[in-house]
Formats: sequence, C-alpha cells, structure tokens
Amino acid sequence: MKIRILFIVFIIGSPGIISGASDTLFYQAFRDIVISNYPLIRKANLNEDISEAFLLKGRGALDSKFAGYYDRKRFDNKDYFTTWQSQLKIPTRLPVDLALGYENNDGEFLNPENSVPDYGLMYGTININLLRGLIFDDQRYNLRNAELKGIKSQIERDLMIREILFQANLSYLDWSASYQKSLLYEQYLNTISDRHQNIIQLFENGDNPAIDTVESRVNLNTAIDKYLQASKNLMYKRQKLELFIWDEEGNPLAIDNEIIPETPDTVIIVFEDISQLPVPVFENDPIIRKVANKIEQLSLENKLESENLKPALDVKFNTLVNIGNNDFSPLYSANDYKLGIGFEMPLQNRKTRGQLDLNKAMIGQLEWDQLLYRQKLQNDYTRLGNSISLNQRILANAQLKVNNSEQLYQAEVFKFELGESSVFLLNQRERKYLEARLEELSAVKDLGQDFNDLYYLKLGQEVQ
Repeated sequence: MKIRILFIVFIIGSPGIISGASDTLFYQAFRDIVISNYPLIRKANLNEDISEAFLLKGRGALDSKFAGYYDRKRFDNKDYFTTWQSQLKIPTRLPVDLALGYENNDGEFLNPENSVPDYGLMYGTININLLRGLIFDDQRYNLRNAELKGIKSQIERDLMIREILFQANLSYLDWSASYQKSLLYEQYLNTISDRHQNIIQLFENGDNPAIDTVESRVNLNTAIDKYLQASKNLMYKRQKLELFIWDEEGNPLAIDNEIIPETPDTVIIVFEDISQLPVPVFENDPIIRKVANKIEQLSLENKLESENLKPALDVKFNTLVNIGNNDFSPLYSANDYKLGIGFEMPLQNRKTRGQLDLNKAMIGQLEWDQLLYRQKLQNDYTRLGNSISLNQRILANAQLKVNNSEQLYQAEVFKFELGESSVFLLNQRERKYLEARLEELSAVKDLGQDFNDLYYLKLGQEVQ
C-alpha cells in the first residue's frame, strides 16, 4: 500500500493539513499520522482506560455487599435445625463498618444461642476500630493506592508518547537531510557526467590531452560511488520512517519513491516553533512525576504499616429487634443487644518495623534520584540553549562558505571554458563547493537535532 492513498484521505478529511505539491509528505501531515495511527501511540492511549479501571477497582473497597446463609439438618425423620441469615454490609471511609441483618432459626436440636422469635430477629451492627485503623486502615489505603496506580498509568502514557514523538521527529529530520544529500550528489554526478563527455569530445578533437580523460574518469567514479552511498542511506532512512506510518485499520504503509520530504531548512523552522520553552518547570517532567508517585506509594504503605504498631481495640455492637412470636409485630428494646470487644497488642513487631525502615531507605534513594535527574534536566536545558546559539553561528558561517565556494567554482568554470584552467583545478573547486554545501546541510541537521532535544524537554512540561 502506498502512502499517496493516505494523502487523499488527509486532503479530503482535513483541509489545510496537506498543502503544496501532492508528492511531498509534509512534517505536519506525518506528525498527524503518527499521533492518530501509530500502534504504540494507540497502546499508550489505552493507559487512560487502565487508569479509570484502577480508580473503579479502588472504589470497590466501599461497595456494599449482600450475603445470605442457609443451613438445615434433617435426619431420622427429625428436623434437627434450620438456620437462615441474610445481611447487608455497608463499609465507609471512616473506621466504622455498618450492617443490617435478618435471622430466623428453628429445629428440635437448635443451639439455644441461636433461638429467635417465630418471626425472626432483625439486627443492626456497628463495628468500630478505636486504636489500630482509627487514623488509617486497609480500605482507605486501597482507595488511595488505586488512585496512585491510575496516576502512574497516565505518567507512563506521557513517557511513551514523548519518546515516540521525539524518535519520529528525528526520523523525519534524518530522512529530509538524507534526501537533500542524495540530491546534492545527484546534481554533482550529473554535472561530472556531462563534463566527462565534453572532455572526451575535446580529446577526440585534439584540444585536450588524454590524461584529462583519465582525471575526469576518476572524478566520475568517485561521484558515482558517493551517489550510490547516498541513495543507499536514503533508502535506509525512508524505511526507518515507514515504521511510524500506519493507516487507521492498523496496517503499515510504504512511502513511494516519488514522495519527498520538506527541505531540512524548513523542518528546523517548524522544530524551532514547536520547541519553544520559555519557563521550564521540571517538576512536571514525567520521570520526576513517576519517581514522586513511587515515593507517595511507599509513604502510603508506611502510613498503613505504622498502624500495625498500635494495639487493636475493636468494638462490635448489635442492636436486636424482635419481629414477633405469634404475629409480625417488631419490638425494639434498648436492653436487647449483643456487644463484643476485641483487643490485640504487638510485643515486638519486628516485621512491621523492618518494612518501615526498608520503605524509608527506598524513599531516600528515590529522593536522591529525583535530585540528580532534576539537575540533569537543568543542565540539558542550559546546554541546549548554548548549543543552539553556537550551531546557529556555525550554520551562518557555513552559508557564507557556500557563497564564497560557489563564486570560486563559477570563476573556475569560466576560466576552464576559456582554456585558462585545468580539469584538475576545476574538479578541486567543484569538490570544495560540494563539501561546503554538505557542511551547510550538516549544520542544518545539527541545529534541527538541538531543537528536537529541546522539544523533548518541552514534552516533559506538558501532561499529554
């Protein structure tokens, strides 16, 4: 499948995205394709669903539950016992659990403890943690931990998208520079080929010595080799770029050989525009946020573990409501209740204290990692500012060198046509002019890479 088909879709579906020649894959169109269709981008976007799933799972800790229990024993034509209980449990964010229940039991050999009125017994239960779990408990831990896992999933999405866009930009810049380099060598080869034919004609006419044809042939061989190497590199860069280009159905697309990129000098203008980062806030960087998320998870775990150092004092109180013996006549009395108290106190608790110390040490390590990475980001930002400034000066100087080399080359061509120069000198001037243009292209590419590196930092400031 050729990408030309994809262009038609973009032109019809998104006016303004594709402009100019129909055989040009513009950077903005390429970027839109990557963001919309690249499989790893789609995979990263699924992290939003994962985040929502974690939140839903965490809220499940507060789900009410209905339970029913039925047990019956009948043997030797005797109804030993029948017990039936149903209960609605209602957890809360506080260290208090509520429950409403109904119980109805009978039988010849029923345990007296389970005796209830004929119409059964209703009850309401309050279970309170007075010491351990009063400040923090498993339910609140599960809720917050689920939120942190959801945030982590979003951070991982931001990390994936940042890396993909950075690599996609780099691949497009490489393709553009390789295409331009291939054009330079193609133009150079065409010029050398035409001149070689002229020199052969001059030799045949007796105007030039035979050695000039040898000099010209060596120069032509070199030009052919350079062009073939550039074509090979262009093919590799095009294939690398194709890894980022997919259609909406998840099929990879190939770039037709007739499709060309924007010129490198145009690409760096776009890169400069999208990489503007006036005031960096490195706390927003996804790696910083990922480490902060891990620190918060460990702190949350320590908060729960700290509760295990406390004694456990649980109070369970059941109000009992008599439904009635002969008829349905609910009767509540403050004297009808069940009360339970449980107490537990750790003596050594080495496991908990060890886990707390381990988590504190891990938090310390992560904080040092944060500090080091934050400083690296600051250094990268400063370095890129300096590098961009220097590369802009290098590019300006390379452009001056191109202008000067072109003037010398054109002058040498004029002298050669007048018979006042040699093939050797002309070839030398021409190679110097080509080298100057290649240096200019290299300077453009270096500047584009700097802008892309700055764009990488900018992506770290934005939550995708």
